[in-house]
Amino acid sequence: MPPMDRRRFLAFSASGIGAAIIAACSGRTDEVPLDAVAGLTVATPEATPTPIISTPVPTPTPEPEPPVMPRGREFVTLMAGTEFEASGIVFHSGQAGPRLMVLGGVHGNEPGGWMAAERIATWEVERGMLIVLPRLNHRSAAAFQRTLDGYGDLNRLYPGDPEGPPMARMAAEIVALARQWRPHWLFDLHESWGFYNERGVNGGTAFIGQTVTTGGGPETQEMVTAVVEAVNQRITAREQLELRLRPGGVFGTQRRGTSSLSLGNAVPGLTPILVEMGQDSQPETRRSELHQLIVGEMVTRLGMA
Repeated sequence: MPPMDRRRFLAFSASGIGAAIIAACSGRTDEVPLDAVAGLTVATPEATPTPIISTPVPTPTPEPEPPVMPRGREFVTLMAGTEFEASGIVFHSGQAGPRLMVLGGVHGNEPGGWMAAERIATWEVERGMLIVLPRLNHRSAAAFQRTLDGYGDLNRLYPGDPEGPPMARMAAEIVALARQWRPHWLFDLHESWGFYNERGVNGGTAFIGQTVTTGGGPETQEMVTAVVEAVNQRITAREQLELRLRPGGVFGTQRRGTSSLSLGNAVPGLTPILVEMGQDSQPETRRSELHQLIVGEMVTRLGMA
């Protein structure tokens, strides 16, 4: 091979092959990639696929049903040992079945609700369980005020706070009791001044008397609708109850806190029902009777009686 003059050497080194050979001789391998060299085929190793490891999502273990207790009345106390102490009963039928909870006296100026709850606390059922808390805010009831200064509004404080004001602590204890016995239904018995059907254009919350409000799905709504319709057939035209359905239970976004209608978020399987009776020109004894009619109709339809 004839000796290379300067011009031929420069042309050779500029070519892909020349650059590769020079790089190899110099010990440098980063100047020209091998696959850029004309006439060379570079074998690329096959990539080993990364195995996909699927982590199974654990299925939540359902909580066991509360035990069926021997037939009889169990007395319970909320906020025991404090000035806010409230008593209630759990009536055990001795048989498996629906579990129903009733709240009364949440507001101290709504006597029809706590009067009805006190009567319901004397009932006995043949299936399932009946839990009744008749006078949850008894100090406000003694003063006949909705709630006392510094207490907080029990129906705006669920699911409660053990370190909060008195009624926030009461709300936490109500939730704890409900989680213990896991009722399927909860009736919260209230009163409003005006009647819903007489509210006019500027009614507001002062005119929600004679209403029954609940959320839940189709089966829940069907049951509550049947209860309201059955009671309406037995009462006067003015006493007629208006059913207010709130599908999905969107009751946890009130600016002042959450009402008992949000308790389904805190207690699995619970459907809350808020009952409001109108006070205007309706005696408290009649309001109590109407509350009892509503709860009694549900007890009957659930097959608890």
